[in-house]
Amino acid sequence: MSTRDRAARSAREGVRILPLVGAPILPMPEHVRRAVAQAMDQPDPRDSRGLPELRAVIAAELEREHGLRIDPERRLLITHGAMQGLSLVLRTVLARGDEVIVPTPTYFFDGAIREAGATPAYVPSREDDGWALDLAGIEAAVTPHSRAILLCNPNNPTGYLPDAATVTAVVEIAARHGLLVISDDSWQHFTFDGRQYHPVEALADRWPHLVTVTSLSKYYALASWRLGYVLAPPQILDAIERRFQWEAVCCGVVPQRAAVAALTGPRDWLDQALSTYQAKRDLVCDGIAAIGLTEPVRPAAGAFLLVDCSRLGDTPAAIDRALLRNGIATVRGADMHAPDTHVRLTFGSDEQVLRELVQNLRQACPES
Repeated sequence: MSTRDRAARSAREGVRILPLVGAPILPMPEHVRRAVAQAMDQPDPRDSRGLPELRAVIAAELEREHGLRIDPERRLLITHGAMQGLSLVLRTVLARGDEVIVPTPTYFFDGAIREAGATPAYVPSREDDGWALDLAGIEAAVTPHSRAILLCNPNNPTGYLPDAATVTAVVEIAARHGLLVISDDSWQHFTFDGRQYHPVEALADRWPHLVTVTSLSKYYALASWRLGYVLAPPQILDAIERRFQWEAVCCGVVPQRAAVAALTGPRDWLDQALSTYQAKRDLVCDGIAAIGLTEPVRPAAGAFLLVDCSRLGDTPAAIDRALLRNGIATVRGADMHAPDTHVRLTFGSDEQVLRELVQNLRQACPES
């Protein structure tokens, strides 16, 4: 949100800020609009776990895509987006003084961990390793106060996608030390170059203490509705539901009906948008390398990448000013526990905007 504020100030000064986005922004197709219109005339059942129909189609999707057999009544809860889901999970499973091991760079987990009374223990990844998880570092970070390992799979902002062996290794570390694994898997559908997303839940037979938080905003283009869900063991989900009832009672029926329609109806409108993302990634990465900035690690997933902008300034603030002067609003790397010299760029906009992005980056670079 601070990025939005800085961009708004630049816009007031007359700078045209490029409309960079991550997840696709799509007009809702007729079958979703029809479901929404019908929902507005129906009573709201106010089920704290979410519409049974929505939980059932999510469970069916998990089985179809990943072979997971999930009881939708005991293990799924619909939330107002992944951020609320993560906050509910952390405030439910953590106690004051607990530590959460967090591989970095990563999404904005810090505040939610501290709101729960716990402390993050960061384990940096290295750019020259492709931002891969430092498994030895994760295990070395375990202390008597450790309660959980918190992943972002695929990783936001690096686009790193852990393979099956890496996911297994993280779960095995958790099992050795009696830790929860909490995984934010909001970008799971955005994978490139034939790579596959591997959910931690697939390893529940080895270690059942696994929680997954997911957004329905990304692939399903439901950002305007603010929906996500938590997948957790029954005992944890029961406790999360009690907390959720005091916090929000339930999610509204209209967005949930929209989600049911999106998950059960035709997907050509979604898949068409998704199919463009790898080419968009390549356009931006190739363009950055061509203008003389350090070529970024090419993301294996997601809609974002970390770019070394040390040529643009000596401090994060100087880099930010140079980018904003050229209409580019970014998240500072330091805000995501990345190197101070880096920024996060998103590449979900149409190709014309991305070509402007590369050109504006060229303009921001000082003459050699």
